[in-house]
This record gives sequence, C-alpha cells and structure tokens, in this order.
Amino acid sequence: MRKLFFLFILSQCFLLSGFYFQRGNQNVEYDNPALYPQVLLTFLGVQYPSENKAVTEHVLNNYSKSHPNILVSYEWIPLRTYPCILKKRIRSNSLDDVFMLSLDSRYQLPEGVLADLSSLPTLAAYRQQVLAQMRKGDTIPYVTTSLGAFGLFCNLNMLERNRLKVPQTLDEFLAACAAFHRIGITPLAVTRECLRALLIARAYEPVVFGDANAFFHSLNTDEAFLRRTLLRGFLFLALLRDKEYFDVDDLVLIRENMPGMFFSAGEQPFMIGGSWFSPVLGKAQSAFRFSVFPLPVTSQGAVTVLGLDTPLSVSSRSEHVPQAVQLVEGLTSPENILIFNDGQGGFSPLKNAPLPADKAVHPLWKSMDAGRGIFHSDIRLRYNLWHRLDSGIELILSGASAEEATESVIQALRDAQQGKEGKQS
Repeated sequence: MRKLFFLFILSQCFLLSGFYFQRGNQNVEYDNPALYPQVLLTFLGVQYPSENKAVTEHVLNNYSKSHPNILVSYEWIPLRTYPCILKKRIRSNSLDDVFMLSLDSRYQLPEGVLADLSSLPTLAAYRQQVLAQMRKGDTIPYVTTSLGAFGLFCNLNMLERNRLKVPQTLDEFLAACAAFHRIGITPLAVTRECLRALLIARAYEPVVFGDANAFFHSLNTDEAFLRRTLLRGFLFLALLRDKEYFDVDDLVLIRENMPGMFFSAGEQPFMIGGSWFSPVLGKAQSAFRFSVFPLPVTSQGAVTVLGLDTPLSVSSRSEHVPQAVQLVEGLTSPENILIFNDGQGGFSPLKNAPLPADKAVHPLWKSMDAGRGIFHSDIRLRYNLWHRLDSGIELILSGASAEEATESVIQALRDAQQGKEGKQS
C-alpha cells in the first residue's frame, strides 16, 4: 500500500512538472494565425517541478493576444543540465532574448551581457528585500516571478497523538525528534537539497537576528569567520545524523528532489521540503493533516530559507531588446505573478500580496512576510556557496566529521575562485 501511495505522489510530481510530457525538451511556439508575426522572441527556461504548463501557456497566450505581431518561442531545460547549456550559449554568443538566470551563471557572466531592467514599472510592486536581491549597483539585471521557500512539513495528526506541539525553536525541534525516536520512528525526511537549506538556516542565524550586512562582509573577507559559520551548520547536520533522526541509508539512494515516501504515507512526523511539495501532497488527498512551518533551527526562533526561483533576464545582445523587456514586464505584472504562483507552492515576490491559495503553506508564508527569511544565495555573497555545500554534505552522509565537511567546502570555494581567476588571466 505504501508503495502504491508513493507511486501516486511521484505521478503527481510529473504532472505538476508540466513543462514536458515524456517527449523530452521541445520548442513551443505561440502565434496568431490571423496575423503573421513580425518579431520572433526566444525564451529559455528551467524546468522546475512546481511549475505548471497550463499557467505558462495562459500567460504567454494573453501576451500574444495583446501583441499579435510578436511570436514567442520557448524552450524548457531540466535543472541539472540548464547551467551547462546556458554557459555554452553565453560563450557562443547565442543567448536567447529572454532567459532564466541560473545561480551559478550569476557569478560567471561577463559584464554587459544582461540588459538593465531597472526601468520596469512593475518593480514598484516588489518587496524591498526582493529588490535588494536583484540589484547590482545601479542596475537590475534580472527579476523573479516567484520565491521558493524551504520549511518544516508537519504531520499534525502524529503530533496530536503524541501530545506534541509544532516546534518553534531548536530545543523544541530536537526534543520532538527525540520523542519520536524513542518509540522507534525516524522523525525526519530530507533530501540533499533540504540538508543544504537546514545548514543555511542554522549557519545564517545572524542574518535574521543580528547585523546581516556585517555578517556577509565577514563571510566575504574573513576565511576564519567563514569556517566557523560553516562548521556551525555542519555540526547541526552531524548531530541529526548521529542521533539517527534521518535515515542516511535511504538518503544515499535518493537523487531526485521529491517528497519523502514515509512522510507522504503518514508514517513520519516531519519533512524538510520546498513549498512546492505542498500542492503535490494536497492533490494526493493524504489521510493525515499537514502544514508547512518555518525551520526551527535557532534558539531565537524559526526562519524560512528563500530563493529567487525564476529570475528572468534579457540579453543585451538581443536584436529585440525593447520587445524582450516588454515581455518580461508582462510576465512580472501582479495579475500574472498571482496566476503563476497561486496553488503551486510558489510565493509572490510582491509587497501586499494576498495569502497563497494553498492554506497549508500559510505559516511559512507568514514567517517570510514578518521578515524572518534568509536567502540561500544572498546577493551580498561574492561566491556561490549554496552549490558548493554539496561536497561537505556528501561527506556528512558518508560518516565524516563536521570539520572534514567544512574543509571540503572551503577547498571547493578556493578551487572555484582559482578557476575564475585563471579564466580572467
């Protein structure tokens, strides 16, 4: 029965992924047959599990109706291969007119490749903390249509049966995990990406409860400070591993980012996951109640780990920059952002945005709205730490110490910096 339920959850992941139907990548064109288009815009995007093809078609079709002289041709690439494909197009000077900017590419793009989007009128509706994450000097080289958020999925039925409340602090979280572990239940479902989010939430505590600017300045300039920060996060992961609060053997076998099988079947009390998991579980009509809360990994309270999930850029080398910017303006309008995010687990980047349609993620959204959000790839960092954490996490899963994991990430950052300097020389 458990396997059948998990297969249903998996099928919903594929249905919500939407941008391709077993036929692989493809270019999809929208045009008005009554008027042959005069301008062709190409659009390259990342195929995220939470996005929905019907929503994107709706938005692009509305744009096409308003601009019948423009044809928009788009291509969606799986996340694992997207950075490589984007880099190749950058090197070959064949960037699409509009494209999603991968996090890794943000640190490698030559100057002048991205058009400045700071004149977009739709930016007036954005949250200030989101605008800060998109600003580079006096320019805005990309704008996002959604925020992804990592939180703690809680099986409310299991908590009630065991007379436990939703944990709000680190001590409460560890106590709840210990209570379930004592009765033979592995309390926590995680994936590798979710371990990254846990580490960031634990290590970046000063971003929410201290001086964020001073914190990032020290990360950028003081390797000893960086080492202490990483060690705090890896010590937390090593503690969860050593206490057997998550199943290392299962995690080693899991490569895809999907809801945990045992949590989905109602057999685990907690799961660390992205907000985009919520509609998958909701659609499955699980036999238990769940909600998504901020991560209770600090002594001062719970925090939400955020990411700019769909950052859009315009190539400055495009032959149709004004039309491409106009398309981005349409995609970032409040009504289209609402359509794009509602019910799909994405959070609106706009101020005064209504609560998401998915009630299960309301506690997580309220944490972000209250200013308790940490961007895992904060613009103030001079390097891509988020993806460099992988080497350390693999060591944690193999049984290595937190110190060994920390040094692995430090070395990965050094190697990346040396590679960047080598290309520039």
